[in-house]
Amino acid sequence: MTIIGAYLGSHIWENWSLEQARAEFSRYKRYGVNAIFAEADHYCRDIIQIAHDMGLRFMGGLNCFNHKDALARSPELHPIGRDGRRRPRMNWYIGITPTYQPYAQSRLDVLSNMTKTYELDGIWLDFIRWPLHWEQELRDDTPAPLESSFDRHTLRRFTDYSGIDIPNSTTVEQAGWILQTHRDRWIDFKCWIITDFVAQAKTIVNANLPDKPLGLDIVPAKSPQRAGLLGQRLNELSLYADYFSPMLYHHILGFSPDWLTETLAEMAAETDKPFLPFVQVAPFSKNSDAFSMREWEEILRAVLSHSRTAGLIAFTGEMLHAHERGQVLNTIVRR
Repeated sequence: MTIIGAYLGSHIWENWSLEQARAEFSRYKRYGVNAIFAEADHYCRDIIQIAHDMGLRFMGGLNCFNHKDALARSPELHPIGRDGRRRPRMNWYIGITPTYQPYAQSRLDVLSNMTKTYELDGIWLDFIRWPLHWEQELRDDTPAPLESSFDRHTLRRFTDYSGIDIPNSTTVEQAGWILQTHRDRWIDFKCWIITDFVAQAKTIVNANLPDKPLGLDIVPAKSPQRAGLLGQRLNELSLYADYFSPMLYHHILGFSPDWLTETLAEMAAETDKPFLPFVQVAPFSKNSDAFSMREWEEILRAVLSHSRTAGLIAFTGEMLHAHERGQVLNTIVRR
């Protein structure tokens, strides 16, 4: 079955009454939606049950490495750039260094509790990457993306992983030395950190939600950047992921709908797993230029016609209510 999902942030549904939940789910079903995607540490059992009663799947999500409250409590989680400074805040984003085992384990503990407590139909891992505000840093009109993290803990783990002794010098010199003389091994290390977390998450999902899928949110960078900046190698992650969900937010990156097709083709060369892409329903900022209904139709056709896609996820779902976006989605799906 083709999955037509609507992503709803917790601020949308956490205060719904049961009557509101029924009304909203009915509305989404009229758009052709058959799965709700959410992301939270805790859910409402009654809302999940209503979704199931109405024939909708309810997918849970885990925010892996992006928590501003955790950064405030534990400054050591703050990523360090090759300039030796803390990674700056970009709009709403900083990110968390994924090498701290206690923090990573705390997120896996949340996942374990989540999958034991709620009748979810699958789990999607979000921010499953090394820090990068890709919506800004991957644009053609911005400087080169920042590399991180070169904090002491991460460098110790790199040494343990690789057996490479790092010269005793400044952070700037150590970062430059690694990137100049051992970049390939550094990238292997970054990918290993992410893949190992995903492998542990898959074990938890299999144990508590047998036969339910694990999906990964994937940054729509080219393969070398995905590995080098983010630690995401699709061929390695394919051992554990059931779906890849590239975040195809073409409008915020300044690309045309053709870019979606090119990006899916590039990713398909790296894995045989199915794709369930996120698609941008409308501009994320009120200050951004709108994109036309025709462009929305082109996006939907480009994604749904690709041989490796299993459907799509509308991001964000509530945007389907405006400007007949939901009605057009239903028309395209029915065709």
